[in-house]
Amino acid sequence: MRGVYSLWTGILLVGFAMGLARADEFRLANGNVLRGKLADADEDGLVVKLDAGSFSKREPWVNLSQDTLKELAKQRNLTAYIEPFIELAPEQLKEREKAKEIKVKDVPTRLERPAEKTGLLASFFTPIGLMILGVLLLANIYAGYEIALFRQQPVALVCGLSLLLPLLAPFVFIALPARAPHAAEGEGEAEGAAAGSAGRKTTGLVPVKLSPGLSLAAMDKRGSGTAQVQAQTFNRGEHTFNRRFFETKFAGFFRVVLGEGEKDMLLIFRTVKQEYVGRRISRISSNDLHLQLQSNNQEVPISFAEISSVQVRHKDAKA
Repeated sequence: MRGVYSLWTGILLVGFAMGLARADEFRLANGNVLRGKLADADEDGLVVKLDAGSFSKREPWVNLSQDTLKELAKQRNLTAYIEPFIELAPEQLKEREKAKEIKVKDVPTRLERPAEKTGLLASFFTPIGLMILGVLLLANIYAGYEIALFRQQPVALVCGLSLLLPLLAPFVFIALPARAPHAAEGEGEAEGAAAGSAGRKTTGLVPVKLSPGLSLAAMDKRGSGTAQVQAQTFNRGEHTFNRRFFETKFAGFFRVVLGEGEKDMLLIFRTVKQEYVGRRISRISSNDLHLQLQSNNQEVPISFAEISSVQVRHKDAKA
């Protein structure tokens, strides 16, 4: 009896050892079989410890058969690596596509797009388009104002036409010649009639005869007398200050020895910086002139661009 128990015990131990020694089978897609224990697995594949005691090379998951992949997918730690390589049945593919399908729901509060197509003309009636039009109109009015001063035209007329006819009106007025003041024309005609010069007309304080270069402008003589210079003020905007203006209006003040009409008169130049009081203009060029001061007879250069007004008055008159 004792021997029988020993025999059964031996059989059980051998069966248990054989169960422990039994190896797993990993079938490959090409028909080969790897027998052994799973040694390592990652996203690149698995390594099997073979029954012979060695290790197999790392086999990619794609090389394993579908049955082996499904069996290994039951292990939770391998599911993430194996699931992309398992072939699904058509029914399973349809279910997965339905699960991935995105349903777009209509938004009840969505704003409707405008039915009409917007064009270039419609863009001017938008807030930004109206602002641009307003800026352009203001620019035309300002351009008309500057052109009216430069060409000595009526400011209200030029600005009004610039508002009604943008771009066109400023171009028309800038192309017109400068308009001579009526008072200056009347004085010139009266002096021309007194001198008896038929068809001769002057527009300045004195009759003039311009000479070329930087030479001094000469005064026309009226028999034995000379023209009397009148007190007058010339402002920027009403007159254009350049070389021709000074040679025309102040021809008598270029002489080294002033005549009877200019010797008691003073020239007052007001600039953006200060005021200059002089007796005569010693030199003039295309951009500036040199004024001989009354106080110390020194010459100071004055640029045409800095002059705001020029006044002629008697030396005893109050400023």
